[in-house]
Amino acid sequence: MTCRLSGRRAVYAALSGFMLVAGAQARIHGESALAAYNNNASLAFLQSHVEYGERLSPPNGAYFDTDSGFIKGGRFAMSGMRTAGVRNVYFHVSYSQTDGSLTYVGAIQYSNGTTSPLTESQNAQMTDIGLRLGQGFMVANDMMLIPYIGYGFHHWARGEPASPTAPYNYYESYRNQYAAFGVLWQVRLFRRLVTSLNLAYGRTIHPTISAPAPVYGFSEGLGPKPWRRAGFDVDYLIGRHEAVFVSATFTEFQYGAGPLVLVAPHLAKSEPFSQTEITNYAIGARFLF
Repeated sequence: MTCRLSGRRAVYAALSGFMLVAGAQARIHGESALAAYNNNASLAFLQSHVEYGERLSPPNGAYFDTDSGFIKGGRFAMSGMRTAGVRNVYFHVSYSQTDGSLTYVGAIQYSNGTTSPLTESQNAQMTDIGLRLGQGFMVANDMMLIPYIGYGFHHWARGEPASPTAPYNYYESYRNQYAAFGVLWQVRLFRRLVTSLNLAYGRTIHPTISAPAPVYGFSEGLGPKPWRRAGFDVDYLIGRHEAVFVSATFTEFQYGAGPLVLVAPHLAKSEPFSQTEITNYAIGARFLF
């Protein structure tokens, strides 16, 4: 798993460069420009790099199995900033969906409890919904800091459901919510260039896994664990109401091991501790209103 940190390093390096440039090149355009910029809707194409691993003994034990690779999809987002009794109230909502194939490296489990090594391509589909609510504060000329609380939902459909032609396909469905505290730092560097740094830390809520029969039909709750995010956007205004942007966002979260569940006569299963890392690279367009 030597590539597990590559996405994180790329994002963190870009964030460091953003902070240096932002501190040196901010221009004076005032609070109204950034407040107005936060009223927008966007569409983006996503290229997501996924790294998932289950450990026999957390947090640093050997991996039992892994999934890794790139999947593609899209994202719709909308944000607003208004003064209604409280100055610069900020909200943001996003929906994204990605799918494709990941490379699974692990083992196949038989009903008698034995296993054998397995490497294969598995279908993967991920759905994410995110909400933020905060308030913007000007901290310098053309620099706005937006502390916020965040809430979201994540679903990963792993593998393929059984069918009449493939009755032994294996399918798992992972779900979790999360709650987080975050901060969005926005800087208008030039008249048409806006950059944003986003950092957030929280915890998964009610993570679950379910796997339908006929192989090992079971469902159980998993342990809540830390959730982290770091990302940056670079936006270029091409018109009064139009902008294009690129972004990179690294998200990492964990699931605690589940309890023992009887999945077959004389056979119990427990979902192990796992860690998921997702790096989303996006390119898109924004409409300011």
